[in-house]
Amino acid sequence: MGNSVKTDPITTTYDFEAYPLGTEYVQSADENNAANSTHYGPKTWVFILAEAVIAEGTLVELAADEAPFNGIICATEATPAGNLIGVGGHAIASGKYGWVVKNGICECLSSDGGIQAREALVSHTSGAVDTFADGEEEGVIGVALHDDGSAAGLFTCKIFIP
Repeated sequence: MGNSVKTDPITTTYDFEAYPLGTEYVQSADENNAANSTHYGPKTWVFILAEAVIAEGTLVELAADEAPFNGIICATEATPAGNLIGVGGHAIASGKYGWVVKNGICECLSSDGGIQAREALVSHTSGAVDTFADGEEEGVIGVALHDDGSAAGLFTCKIFIP
């Protein structure tokens, strides 16, 4: 597994391909909770090339060139889950390499402040997530663990991107 080769902090970004694109790193439950006290269980990260600025909590999809691990901010509502790569766990500058969350508990950007705890989530515009609606089954990528508050912003979710 990727754990045997990863030695830098997960927030490290690179000017070069430090790990093969698509490398996965499984962060242990203890390590995940120590990094953020509201996050529990293991978290899987995937190594990508950011073709646009990625901020914490923004949903990342395949870049226009459709390279499997080149990411841009998701701009489409209810994007099929297979076209998504992960969620930014920290900032990654355009043209840099870094890690995004593929599975586990993390912070996501809300679309509007109307998401309730336990609701299924799909992509929205501008890298945000929104509540699942009928007909968007192939786009479900997670569940809200908390209400997102009264306005758009970061809130805690459980993400599962194939």
